Amino acid sequence: MTLNVCEIFFSLNGEGILIGIPTIFIRLSGCNLRCAWCDTQYAWEKGSEMSVEHIAESVQEHNNGYCSWTLLTGGEPLLQNIEPLIKRLHKNKYLVSMETNGSLYESYMKKCDFISVDLKPPSSGNETTDMQIFNKILKVIRKKSGQIKAVIADATDYEFVKEITSSQPITVPVVLQPCWGKMTYEELCQFYFKDPLPLRHVLILTQIHKSGNIK
Repeated sequence: MTLNVCEIFFSLNGEGILIGIPTIFIRLSGCNLRCAWCDTQYAWEKGSEMSVEHIAESVQEHNNGYCSWTLLTGGEPLLQNIEPLIKRLHKNKYLVSMETNGSLYESYMKKCDFISVDLKPPSSGNETTDMQIFNKILKVIRKKSGQIKAVIADATDYEFVKEITSSQPITVPVVLQPCWGKMTYEELCQFYFKDPLPLRHVLILTQIHKSGNIK
């Protein structure tokens, strides 16, 4: 079995609850969405076919000797059958996190140690509307670990996220981050100070890999 892979590299997790943690990124190719401000558009295209074993070997080669976390990202990882890869990474004693755009659900997501699901606001051009799938993912996160991540580009985005979080029974952490180049961290903080989301588990963060100029 092979997976279509864009790139594998070692860095620090740049956003969300796991921010700053040394991580080996496995970026898979292909995405079913075309978000306007996507910063990994190069992952939309076809990458290189790699066997699960080859990917596992590459992960080992990128480890600095002290890294425990891997991240399955994209593109959209759930467009491919990543269950064998999750099992293989666990066999090698790695913790497995995954980033998904929230439009797809697979039962084997339960085998991940951490799941980050996007809540897509209007500025993305792919506004989250299928709350049935979204809530199925949230159910997994509640049982395991993870977060909702929303990228905010303007006031309309913030109001959209506030409306969703006000109308849905959300009990998992919600991470808000400013859209790079469109909103500053200070501006996003001011939105929250003036009109906070009705949640107890909110984090207002930025992307440290961009401010730190690392991959």
